Order: sequence, then structure tokens, then C-alpha cells
Amino acid sequence: MDRPICLITGATDGIGKVTAAELARKGYTVVLAARNEAKAATVIREIVASTGNRDVGYLTADLTSLAQLHRLAETFTARYPRLDVLINNAGVIMPQRVLTRDGYETTFQVNYLAQFYLTQLLLGELEKSRQGRVINLSSSVYRAGKFDPDNLQGQRRFSTIGAYAASKLCVLLFTIELAHRLGPTRITANAVHPGIVRTPMMRGAEGVFRAISYAALPFSLSPEKGAATSVFLAGSPDAALTSGQYFTNAKPKKVKTDHNTPENRDVLWNLSMDACRL
Repeated sequence: MDRPICLITGATDGIGKVTAAELARKGYTVVLAARNEAKAATVIREIVASTGNRDVGYLTADLTSLAQLHRLAETFTARYPRLDVLINNAGVIMPQRVLTRDGYETTFQVNYLAQFYLTQLLLGELEKSRQGRVINLSSSVYRAGKFDPDNLQGQRRFSTIGAYAASKLCVLLFTIELAHRLGPTRITANAVHPGIVRTPMMRGAEGVFRAISYAALPFSLSPEKGAATSVFLAGSPDAALTSGQYFTNAKPKKVKTDHNTPENRDVLWNLSMDACRL
């Protein structure tokens, strides 16, 4: 168990699947957090066959259920001695406002709250690592997001683009605040914009996002290129001491939003703690 251990959500398709395969190729122990057990088993067979690394496994959890995330964290802790890298990669685009079984808007929970909760649950395992790393998938669309504590879940008004952008803004604010709070520890936290990537989520988008996706196809990246920054942050010595940054193309980029204030980050943190009953 001397291999670095990495847990990745949303790793049965697109960027997450490529990230898992690349890290397996580099000799990591890779654990996929997946909703569909049969699909996860198929992906693992593919990764083992293509990389020769048999130290690849999966745990099941639906990110629309905080209880399942709690069970996933407990199972991971029981099976593995520590966690070196947590990659919160999973994401959705919802054409309409749908509540999860926990009573939260789906985009908000899957894209953001699940990241927050799983990270909190696994901080103890990350602390066991010589240098734990948290990598959160955000997006450049955060710049269109609004931080409105009274409408984070589209309670008053909902739009597909607005909900998605707000969720990615929340990811970014959370990552910066997490890095600040982890300052005295050996754990780093960084956010990633993978680029406009040809993924099943992009190809399956509906409504306005579908039109945007098709318009962007000629300029979009392969999943391999989209995964490159996550792979870099997971293992590069050059990223070992970097925390609280927003990365694209394996380089930090300035965060451009007026919503990135200590006050907003603190409000979001406290709201998230309450939502997760922590």
C-alpha cells in the first residue's frame, strides 16, 4: 500500500474516466466513486487492461444522497490506510429544477454540496498522507455565477445556466476557503477548469446548453486534454506547495469575480455545514 491512493468521483465517463486511467498508469491505487456498479466494474476492467495496474477498485454512492456519501466515506476508511488525493470530478447539468431525496436542488447538491460533504468526511484520511491533495472541478462559467444565499438552489428563480454557473462558483469559493482553513496542515486544495471538453454530459445537454455545446464542438478538447490539469495537480512535485488556486492548462489563473470575498466564503461554508448537518 505504498502507492499513492486516489479517490475520484464521476470516474466512469469523460474527464474522470481518463483521469483515473492516467493515474493508474502512473502507479496509483485508484478508487472510483460511482453510482452504477455494473458500469464501474466495466470501467475498471478497461483501466486494468490498458494500464496493467490491477490496484483499481470502486465504491458505490449516488451523489444525490448524503447518506450514501457518508457510507462511502466509512467504507473507504475501513478499506484503505489513508487518502493521498481526492478528486471531486462529478457534475450534472439539469434542464429543470428537481429536488434530491435530501430536499436540495440537484445541480447544487451534485456539483457542489456533495464535494463539500465528501471532503469534510475524508479530511481525517487526507491528514494521514504525507501531502494530501484535494482537487475540485469547477469551470470558467463561474464568472457568470451569482452568489445569492437566498437563491442558491433556485428557490425564487431557476435557470439551467444560472444554476450550473452558481454551482461552479460555489465550488471555487469553497476551494479557496478550504485552502485557507487548511493552511497549518499538509493538505492542499485547488480548483480546476478543464476546458470545454467533449464529454457525454456535454453531448447530452438539453435546451440552451445543448445549443452552446454544439456551437463549441469545433473548439472543444478531448477528454485526455481535459484531464491533464487534474493529473498534474494530483502528482506533480511542482504543485506540492500550491493551494487555494484556480488552475487551467496546468497553470494558476487569476480568479475574476466580485463574489470572492472572505464574507461570502464564510457564509457559504456555514450554510454548507448546516445543510450537511455537520
